[in-house]
Amino acid sequence: MGSQFRSKETSWLSFNARVLQEAADPNVPLFERIKFLGIYSSNLDEFFRVRVATLKRLATLGDEWKGLDIPDPNVTLRKVGRLVSAQAEDFNEAYAKVESDLEDNGIKLINENEVPEHLTSFLREYFRREVSPHIFPIILKASAKLPKLKDLPMYLAVKASKSDGSGRPMHALIEIPGNLPRFIPLPSKNSTKLVMYLDDIIRFGLAEVFATFPYDTYDSYAIKFTRDSELEFDDDFTESFYEKLEDSLKAREEGLPVRANFDRNFPKPFLNLILRKLNLARSDSLYPGARYHNRRDLLTFPKFGKRGLSNDVSEPIRIKAITKNTTSMFAAIRKKDLLIHTPYQPFRHLIRLLQEASIDPLVQSISMTQYRLAKDSCVASALQSAARNGKRVFVLVEPQARFDEQANIRWASSYRSAGVQVQLGVQGLKVHSKLIHIERRESGKMRTYSVLGTGNFNEDTATIFADHMLMTYDQEIGSDVAEIFQFFKRSYRPPKLTHLNVAPFDLRRFLKDRIDREIANHKAGKPAGLSFKVNNFSDGETNALIQKAADAGVPVRLIVRSMFSMVIDEKSSIEAISIVDKYLEHSRLLIFDNENDPEVFLSSADFLPRNFDTRVETIFPIKDTKLRKQMTDYFNIQWSDSTKARILDEGLTNHYRPVQGKKPIRSQFEIERYLRRINQ
Repeated sequence: MGSQFRSKETSWLSFNARVLQEAADPNVPLFERIKFLGIYSSNLDEFFRVRVATLKRLATLGDEWKGLDIPDPNVTLRKVGRLVSAQAEDFNEAYAKVESDLEDNGIKLINENEVPEHLTSFLREYFRREVSPHIFPIILKASAKLPKLKDLPMYLAVKASKSDGSGRPMHALIEIPGNLPRFIPLPSKNSTKLVMYLDDIIRFGLAEVFATFPYDTYDSYAIKFTRDSELEFDDDFTESFYEKLEDSLKAREEGLPVRANFDRNFPKPFLNLILRKLNLARSDSLYPGARYHNRRDLLTFPKFGKRGLSNDVSEPIRIKAITKNTTSMFAAIRKKDLLIHTPYQPFRHLIRLLQEASIDPLVQSISMTQYRLAKDSCVASALQSAARNGKRVFVLVEPQARFDEQANIRWASSYRSAGVQVQLGVQGLKVHSKLIHIERRESGKMRTYSVLGTGNFNEDTATIFADHMLMTYDQEIGSDVAEIFQFFKRSYRPPKLTHLNVAPFDLRRFLKDRIDREIANHKAGKPAGLSFKVNNFSDGETNALIQKAADAGVPVRLIVRSMFSMVIDEKSSIEAISIVDKYLEHSRLLIFDNENDPEVFLSSADFLPRNFDTRVETIFPIKDTKLRKQMTDYFNIQWSDSTKARILDEGLTNHYRPVQGKKPIRSQFEIERYLRRINQ
């Protein structure tokens, strides 16, 4: 691959830099900028827990990485260190501007040394009542082994001493409680709202925490550790998956530290004491930073009812085929395929379909794949209700949905209590397909209703993730969906499909065949073109296929939100952009020109090796002519974006696409207007 394929990690950091651009953009409402700072921080935590941890593992393999078609992990680790350090400066600058703008809008963050005199008694009582019961210091001794510290929580490293310099100081670690609010609004005497970090309230109360010791001076510094989070499973079939997963989750908590963030003012001897105990002496694992860490908690920053500092909330756009008088979702789907675009259109139509199915006497069975659900999922409640009403309900729960493993195990137990048949994954594969299959007896015949999506069946994320969900009465598609669910139950027998394509069986072949057809059409002088939208594009074979099409002169348009490992030559016929805006672009859309008669497909799969080779992913066609046009219009609107689109150039410099025409186009706003217009 050489220079034509960049590492996933550096391209991902370029994506996170686009998130940071939103946080620094003065045209973005203030609370939205705070949100983007939180997203950036949360993203970076996961990046270290997964990607950097993997790189560090690969770096220990000597030259074995050369057989994996990836850049040298040691070189990549050095690049990662430089990029993360540079972005930290940008983050701190954006954060300082946000803090200043908050004060301009009557919201002031104060620390323990800035507490007004009239609030000291309130704060002391608040600390005693709400915070102190959760504080359990770990006293550090030079000779004693440091106990295992948790992954991701932030700690205050405290040095307690006597102001007269007598005696030896004491060192301790205090975990910042994760079950308390990170930001605490204080009583206010005027229009200015005062807010404190929980960290600073703990600093305020340190004298009480260590009241039994003879100290009167306390210095404290923030420090945070990020651990390798990858789960490992052996092939011992005699052990239940529950036991394996429980063991692996415990191991995650004890995974090797891959990063230490700490206050850059941390005294070196004290810092070294902690790092030695954690075996974190390597310089590429140390990231000095600001006073506060775990800035992902900015996602919970209080808004105080301030108006005009957030994005306007739009009313969900109705779907023309579903009116207030629609009494049956089944009847609506029988009339025509429904394509729901979240968050522009209501996710509640899926809940309504499942509610109806749970009590409809004609419905015989419901099957669903589950990857991530909302915390209080109405989807899960509908499935449990259906089982209690005597329907056959089957749920394929993916137990290895990263960081949702424990939640999915809890759901599995809850389903079983309600009489739902549960299967935990498929041996050797991760099920990432988004499928629902409903069987209903109509006029003496069994008919199927299918739901196929690009995103999870999750009502929480459906309000912020831009995805598509097809509801269809097409019996041929329904037959294929049923075949996939049969494969889940008998994974030794690959599914035989006619209209859907499924990884790991034929997704690569599907893509190759259609790209080859576009190449042949172009060479024959016929209209040809490829238009793809995915979250991640970092697969060597797909990269080579698209390069081949571009070399043949086929126009290629790519919209890629996150990782993008392709290196585009200036003379190439490939154009690529990335859009980061108020909604997370999560859908996967493939359009093949097909001699000006576009074939349109939606998919659960990104262009990553795992999605083609080790996951169950589904790609499905949009057959309805009007819906096909809807999706090509959707893509073209996004392609025209000149406000939030960044060009994915050779250096991934994140330059904004220049405005073409009279006015800038912001595609997410244009899509909303488009959907309102066609659904009136």
